Amino acid sequence: MEVIELSLSESSHFPTLDEVSIAVGYFDGIHKGHQAVIQTAINQAKELNIKSGVMTFSPHPLTVIKGEPLSDYLITSLDEKLDLFKSMELDYVIIVTFDRHLAKLSPQSFVDQFFTDLNVKHVVGGFDFSFGHKGAGKIQEMESYSKGRFTHSVVDQVSIKNEKVSSTLIREQLSLGNIEYTEQLLGRPFKIRSKVKEGYKRGREIGFPTANLDVDPEHKVPRVGVYVVQVEYANQTYGGMASVGYNPTFEGEHDKPIIEVNVFDFDQDLYGEEITVSFLHYIRDEEKFDNVDTLVDRIKQDEVEAKKILSKYR
Repeated sequence: MEVIELSLSESSHFPTLDEVSIAVGYFDGIHKGHQAVIQTAINQAKELNIKSGVMTFSPHPLTVIKGEPLSDYLITSLDEKLDLFKSMELDYVIIVTFDRHLAKLSPQSFVDQFFTDLNVKHVVGGFDFSFGHKGAGKIQEMESYSKGRFTHSVVDQVSIKNEKVSSTLIREQLSLGNIEYTEQLLGRPFKIRSKVKEGYKRGREIGFPTANLDVDPEHKVPRVGVYVVQVEYANQTYGGMASVGYNPTFEGEHDKPIIEVNVFDFDQDLYGEEITVSFLHYIRDEEKFDNVDTLVDRIKQDEVEAKKILSKYR
């Protein structure tokens, strides 16, 4: 998989790719709707005997439109998206810098520079994909913009439980702690990949050492509470439980939730290391306990429940 980064300001130096069928969109989450779009591009590539690819954007367009970073929003970071694209065995991933210049580009200019000039022969978009200044260009109108230079496909909405699969719906479900439904929408568990940072080390003091995640503020975190998780580290997978919250028993002074992960049957030092945490099940809400002993008793109950649930994943 070749990753190509493009910026409108350097359009005179754009490469000419091998003929390619490309799926286009921001693809936050790469959920089942996005997967249908990408798979259609792959299928078209095989039919036409050309390369397959994805065109995505960075940063999120809302960052540019609002003029400030997003908070608790992105379902997948760019690195997480790249990992998922790689698993789909695409030939190209094109990352287009979304800035104010791109936001002002006309739909026709967008098509000319980012599809025609790159040697794109087939474009696939979801039914609600728009492009160009203020989203004036619609995927349904692509034939008029392409002028016969390439073909296109429009993928209809994908629904689960009579609801349109969308990044917005997934964010809502994460905020509610509906982890299993989120997994259905994504087609995989919700994951956060993050480095481990120094914490207060209180977990170690009470017999439950935790890895504190250094989560990017833009990344969506699930509802405050305690979760059953799996942790991927150094090509190994471990069971565990995670707390998302404010540590009310000790301080409760954080301005945003922190994520602490207790990894079962693990005694290595993870400070500075990168781990991936998959959220599998919501156990309970965060509670403030009267004393540490009561907290420890409750954590022991959580551990029993978590291990029981994890036994189903073996």
